[in-house]
Amino acid sequence: MISIVVLALLPLDKAPLPEVSDKLQHITAFLVLAFLIDASTPEKSFNVWKVGCLMLYGLLIEWLQLQTDYRFFSLADLFADLAGIALYIFTIPVWKRLPPLSWRWSLSQELNT
Repeated sequence: MISIVVLALLPLDKAPLPEVSDKLQHITAFLVLAFLIDASTPEKSFNVWKVGCLMLYGLLIEWLQLQTDYRFFSLADLFADLAGIALYIFTIPVWKRLPPLSWRWSLSQELNT
C-alpha cells in the first residue's frame, strides 16, 4: 500500500510505465489490493467493509494528490479504483478454480465449519 501511495505521488514526468493508461494502472492496483485484503482475512467473505476500506484508501490517495502542485483529485480515478474492485468480485469464481489461489476459499470454508 505504501508503494502505491509513493507511485501515486510521483510527478507525472517521473512515473514509471508512462505508456500504460493511468486508469488501467488504477484498475490493476485495486484488483490486486482487493485480492490481498480478501486473502488476508479468509474468515470473512469479500464484503462491504473490505470494499469500503479500499475505497477510503483510494480517496486518501486522491486527497494526497490534491495536496501537491503537480497532481490533482480525479473522480475518474476513483471510478477506476472501483472498477478494479468490481473486477475482483466478478472474477472470484475464476480465482477459486486456480490451484495456486484456491487455498483462500478452502481455508474460508474450514474456518466457517
